Order: sequence, then structure tokens, then C-alpha cells
Amino acid sequence: MYNLPTSTIVSRTIPKKVFIDQLGANIRMKEHFTNDIVKVEWLAKFAPGTLNVADGKDVHEIAVFHVPVKDNNCPNDLFSFIDSMMPRHTIFILSKDDLVSLHLNYKEWIDSTGKTEKTFRITKAYRSSWINHNLLTIEVDGLDMDSIYENLVRQVAGEKIISKSDDLRNDVEQSNQREVLLKDIEVLKCKIIKEKQPYKKFLMHKQLNELKEKLK
Repeated sequence: MYNLPTSTIVSRTIPKKVFIDQLGANIRMKEHFTNDIVKVEWLAKFAPGTLNVADGKDVHEIAVFHVPVKDNNCPNDLFSFIDSMMPRHTIFILSKDDLVSLHLNYKEWIDSTGKTEKTFRITKAYRSSWINHNLLTIEVDGLDMDSIYENLVRQVAGEKIISKSDDLRNDVEQSNQREVLLKDIEVLKCKIIKEKQPYKKFLMHKQLNELKEKLK
């Protein structure tokens, strides 16, 4: 299924109550579990032992979850909540009828302080386009867990990550900055259209050109 190595398959349904109880879901998250998803299946486990690859410096295990959803627009924050509470990296295969989409949160370790255990910080949530489930292939490529995770991030993100250097973290940050810049440009364009005073309009155009220069 989805070109996953047979050695990685787990195929175990995890009751939603387990996530709610063990991850300490608040009322809003409990509603998401009830209203937005059908079930959670632990589909596969990517690890040195299941893939016969070297361990990574930052990535040691990647859990692959299959999550049938009740709506294609299932909110990101549910998966961010699950991901932020789990001491491993994850990738979600969302499904609705015959369609599937990949959801992956790019996240990094936060060093523990005091009595607090090491946790994750989610930098960016990526979700691929919905396609027919027969067309989905997950490429598990790399010589160690770090490179496998990096390739999965780039596979799910696609053109949302504009750079392809050897530094994924930097590429993600640059892409996030560009995304913010593009949104600021669109907001400013709308303000220019609505502005009636010529001088203010002139200043806004000047600001718009400055923003566009930053895109180059």
C-alpha cells in the first residue's frame, strides 16, 4: 500500500480515546477528534530496524498514521496537537472516499529545561493536494533517518519550499518568509484599491514596490 516497505507495516487501529486521554486533549481538541476524524490507524513505522538504515542525529523514528476524515478541510491544528505531543516525527495520510492527501508538520526538537522533557516545536504544516488513492506513492528514500525525513518533508511540501539546498531548516525558513511577504503584498494591493487620497496612494505604491524588491 502506497509503496510502503512491508517491513514497516504495523496496521493497528488506535482508539481516539487513547489520544484524548494520553495527550491531554482540551475541549476543542476533543470536539475535533469527534467531529472531524473517523479513526486513527498506525499504518507503518519508519525506523533503523524496519528500514535497515542508519539512525539519524535528530530523527529516530517516523510514525505513519492513516486518518480517514469526515471532511477534506479537516483543520491543521488537530494534527499539530497530536504531533507536538508525540516524541517522534510523524506523517499523516488523510483519506476521504477515494481521495488521499499527505499531511506533515515540519518540527524540531526543543532542548529540555529543568524538569521539562524534550518536546517538539512545529515550524510549518504542509498538506499535499488531494489525489486518487491509487495514485499515491510515498517515496522512502535516504541512507539515514534524517535524510529520509527531509525527503518526506520535501515530497509533501512540493513547491511550497522554494529552495533546494543542503539545509532544510534554512529552506523552510526562507519559504515561510516569502509566503508572509506575498500575503503582505496582497493585503497592500487591496488597501491601494480602496484608498481615495492620492498622496497616501502614492506612499502605498512606494511601499508595494519595496516589498516586491524583497521577493527578488
